[in-house]
This record gives sequence, C-alpha cells and structure tokens, in this order.
Amino acid sequence: MFRALKWLVAPIALGGAAVIGGSSKASGECTAMGKGLCTVAAAEGCRDGHEGVSAEEVAAWADKGWQEGDAFDSHIHVWGDGEGGFPYDNPPPDALKPVCDAEKFIASALKAGVTGALIVQPINYKFDHSYVTSVIKKYPKFFKGMALANPSIPAPQAESYLKTLKQDGYVALRFNPYLWTGSMADESGKAIYAKAGDLGMSVGVMCFKGLSQHMQDIRTLLDHSPKTQLIIDHWGFFRQPATGGQDPSTQISEEAWQDLLSLSKYPQVHVKLSALFRVSGDAPPYTDLAPRLSDLLEHYGAERLMWGSDYPYALANGGYCPSVETMRGWKLSDSQAVALGGKTAAKLFSAR
Repeated sequence: MFRALKWLVAPIALGGAAVIGGSSKASGECTAMGKGLCTVAAAEGCRDGHEGVSAEEVAAWADKGWQEGDAFDSHIHVWGDGEGGFPYDNPPPDALKPVCDAEKFIASALKAGVTGALIVQPINYKFDHSYVTSVIKKYPKFFKGMALANPSIPAPQAESYLKTLKQDGYVALRFNPYLWTGSMADESGKAIYAKAGDLGMSVGVMCFKGLSQHMQDIRTLLDHSPKTQLIIDHWGFFRQPATGGQDPSTQISEEAWQDLLSLSKYPQVHVKLSALFRVSGDAPPYTDLAPRLSDLLEHYGAERLMWGSDYPYALANGGYCPSVETMRGWKLSDSQAVALGGKTAAKLFSAR
C-alpha cells in the first residue's frame, strides 16, 4: 500500500520561479504518489542539462544541504579541463571533457531535484586528488568524496595515508582491483581496508570486468575487517562487458548475480544501484531491472541499497534524467524509497 509522500523543502529561485524540491511551484509542497521522492517538476518533469542555471543559483543549491527525503546521488565523477593546475593522468572521452566540472553537475542536479552527491575519484586523475579535493572544499554541504586507493602504500603507512585523505574531506575509499599487480587482499590492501574501517571510511569495490573473479579477495577483506563497511558498485556488474546493456555483445552472468546475492550474508555489505544503463538491456526506464531490484530488496533490504547515476557516463547513455526518474518510478514502500533514494548513502557518507 503506497501513500502520497509530502516533502517540505526550502524554495530556491530559478529563472524567476521558486523551485521547491525541484518543482517549479510558487510555494507549498511537492508530492509524489507512491514514488518515494519528489519529482523534479510536477508539471515539467526532470530537465536534462546544465544550461540556464546561473552561478548564483548553483551556489545556492549547493549550500542547501541534503535532508532526509531528498535524493542523494551515490556515484558521480567530475573533472576539469585538464589545465589550470589539474592535469589529467589519462584524458576522459572528448565528448565528456566540456560537460563534467563540479558546477555543471550541480546545475544538472538542481534541475533534477538532487541535493547531494558522492564524487568518486575519476581514473582521469588517478591518485592525484587535488581537483576533487578543491571541489569538496568549495561545496562541503553538497559533495562528499570517495578517494582512489593507492596499492603502492606500504601497510605500515595505511593509517597516516587515510588520515590525510579524511582531513581533506574524503569519507570513503575505492578499491580498483585492476590497479593491483596481484591480489587486492594483499598485505597493503588488507591494512588499508582495515584502517578505513577504524576511521569510519567505507570501501567501494569496482569489479568492472565482473564480480565473480574477485569474490575470493572480497571475502578475504570482509573476514579480515568486519567493521569496515563495503560497497559493491553498479549492481555487481552482472552484465558483461560493462559497455552498456543495449550493446548486443553484452551478456548476463547469472554466476555474478548469485555471487552478489550471496554477499548479503555479510551485514556490512551494501550495493549501489548505479549505472543503470550498464546493466539493463532495455532503454529507460530499464524495466528488465525490476526483478533484480526485487531480489536485492529481499536479500539486502533497502537500508543496504543506494541509487547512483554514474554521471557523466550517463550523459552519453540517454542523459541524467532517465536515471533519476527511473529511481523515482520504482514501486517501493515509503521507507524503501527514502532509503534507496538517499538515506542509505547519506548515512554511509556522513551527508548530514
């Protein structure tokens, strides 16, 4: 039984109209019937793109701060133009270079009614976190940071390494297993993973080439440090290759899916319902993910699941709005919708 959800949120001016929870109304409430979170505009719907939003409106939206009932995007990347003191280690796709700085994302988030986001350190900068750090410090109410773990850090230096990152505003760490020359559960990996838990930093694992090949390492890390909160990215990448589900060369790995479900026995494991375009074989609203979502709700519960867009890669796969609106259209109870839409992520990433 779904009831209407009413979200009282502070208005912000956008082009002369008041935006209330993303809705262009003069005043009052924005109500979503059984969708869990207020749609960006009751009359207009989600509006893709960053155009038409002034610098003042960006600053005001970024200063608003996430509140329970708001949408929080658990997985985005931002980067600059490769100049101005922030050179690339590995340039991004040419089409995405001009659209992905922090201000453009905030403008897109404003038009979608999203009030906070976790920036995952992009591989474009590898271990140089200076651009993302500058963004976190500029917009501390809006952005939280997930740093990229450096496998070359010796085990004895794990604590000082992580404390420096935490002082810079990072609340989480990403393990990219393909940056390790061997196992990510080696002595350095275990030390970093355990110290992250000691410092209250969650760890995300990006199994881009498939979850199953990394299960042994993941279980080793989980058993080594049960207090560390672990996050599996992008539905466990159960569709391979992770180039986008509408690519006819992709295939579903039921082995990977069962592996993902099996990790639910560990109470410290969470799953990002992110990058919908990578795991769905359908166009938006990605209806083939409905039974997968039901499986995850049954095994994990909504309190261990969180929505994310994988911006800006979502822009090259239909836009930002399809991800936001798909999440808002999931058939969920009120409490499930609030958890998946933002509360789970906000709790993990200290967004309040």
